[in-house]
Amino acid sequence: MQIIRIQYARVPRIRMLNHRFRPDVNHLVVTLDVNGYAPPASNDFVKIYHALAELFPTLSHHSCCEGWENTPLFLREEPGVSIKSVGEVADVAHLVEHVIVDLQCAISGMRQCSGITCGHRSPENRFDLFVECLDPRVGIFAASFATALVTTMLTRPRLSQRHRNLATAARLVLEEPGLALDPGLLSLRMQCCPATARWALAELASFGLVDLEGNGDHEHARKTARPRTNPGRRHSSNRTARG
Repeated sequence: MQIIRIQYARVPRIRMLNHRFRPDVNHLVVTLDVNGYAPPASNDFVKIYHALAELFPTLSHHSCCEGWENTPLFLREEPGVSIKSVGEVADVAHLVEHVIVDLQCAISGMRQCSGITCGHRSPENRFDLFVECLDPRVGIFAASFATALVTTMLTRPRLSQRHRNLATAARLVLEEPGLALDPGLLSLRMQCCPATARWALAELASFGLVDLEGNGDHEHARKTARPRTNPGRRHSSNRTARG
């Protein structure tokens, strides 16, 4: 799975596909190629979902493809699984979209976030993920981490402690930016060893979420493109955080 580009812009037309998109909120637009994967079997999809829900319990709060005027009849629903599937490679991109939605809420305190996954007509393995985003720095990290996470879980559907540590570190440094320059204090907050905190900070820096040199903000704003999408292959998701 490969991210082709990430853009940050307001795309008013996308509200026609998901009415829950708010008109005053910008979008993260992630163009993603899903390569070398067969459509996950139903049992595999459920297994991956439950493994993700261990790290992101609020996945169970997501509404998926609800409120559409013309909901596709081929959507699959599994008991205890909030994310719908279609039995195609699109399911992989759709999982990434939901993780981006949930991760932004979990680490940055967004109270509400909506998204939609749209498939290109050509190539058919390319997808555009549109997700509401308040901070491009957080959005780019969420997209990169979500893609890496789902890619790993397609071959090994279980989370490592490193995945949990990285999500925890991201939340803490966003809550208290000074922790990015103090791995000792971060390790106390994370209840881990200093080496783990230093590793987490290095990873967050590689994703562009933190600046370990203290040189100020990074510029991530990008102009939007006009991706060609197929409205027949789309999934929308919404999350409202519970207090």
